[in-house]
Amino acid sequence: MTVTSRPESLNVPVRGMVYLSGGLALFTFQDAIMKELSGAYAVHELALIRCVFALPLIAWIVKLECGWRGFLPLYPKFVMGRAVLGFLSYTCWYLAIAAMPLADAATLYYSNPLFITALAAPLLGEVVGLRRWAAVLVGFAGVLVVMRPGLVTFEPAMLLALASSLFYAFSALITRGASGRVASSTFALWSTLLFAAGSAVSGLVMGDGAYDSPGGHPSLAFLVRAWSIPGWYDLGLIALTGPIAAISFYAISQGYVLAPASVVTPFEYSNLPWAVLLGYLLWGDLPDLWTWVGVALIAGSGIYIVQREAARGRRLVRGWPPMRPRL
Repeated sequence: MTVTSRPESLNVPVRGMVYLSGGLALFTFQDAIMKELSGAYAVHELALIRCVFALPLIAWIVKLECGWRGFLPLYPKFVMGRAVLGFLSYTCWYLAIAAMPLADAATLYYSNPLFITALAAPLLGEVVGLRRWAAVLVGFAGVLVVMRPGLVTFEPAMLLALASSLFYAFSALITRGASGRVASSTFALWSTLLFAAGSAVSGLVMGDGAYDSPGGHPSLAFLVRAWSIPGWYDLGLIALTGPIAAISFYAISQGYVLAPASVVTPFEYSNLPWAVLLGYLLWGDLPDLWTWVGVALIAGSGIYIVQREAARGRRLVRGWPPMRPRL
């Protein structure tokens, strides 16, 4: 009995790591598709098509995990609040990657554990000790290293990546506040529905291209460009992002089910090599030395915060959400 149960107990965390790393890798491919098409289409046109193709799979996951009850927004202030924040977060993210290398944008996005920790004290009344505050400061120093204000030409899209991280931090706190009451798949379903509705409204307001100006910033052009009918190849790529998003969401959620957050959270950063590789192969982008220094500071502080919370058994880890659910 002891011999046969031991491999299984060791295998579950490994499976969690594999699920999480695989889901994040898939999400990076979705981001690469969105970035590749950002020069030809409007962001909310791509998002709407993505949602249409993602919804059937997400609905199946909800039915599998929760039954028909999972389709109901039983706690609307949590469900809709998170959906609105998710819409803002991912819109900012897509606008950021239209103008930035994937790796640089992902590095800034990964400052969200720092925001979550800093906001948990005033919003949830959680006690954040001196060591974790020091880790937050180190992480934000890494953000400054990546941005280097005043030392290099400033890219406004960096602020969009940080805004995406901040909005996600607020949505993560809502997720933690609803812990045990709302399933993650239910959150994903209603976030996708609201994203589809918001994208459709955006198309009605800006889809004619009236606000577009040639030669403008790539992020702004991605937001206000006129909607157009995609060709079959482009439509296939856009449609592919739907199943990718749904499968990736399920894989990441399973990763956190199968293993403790303190074990799998370091693997959140496993998609950075994919972002670097795809950025280089598709657009010739490579992070410079200072960006790598910023990566080390941000990732190191984020991992330390989670490990510290796990050691103390605090709420921050018990309700820790995945960092990058693109739904």
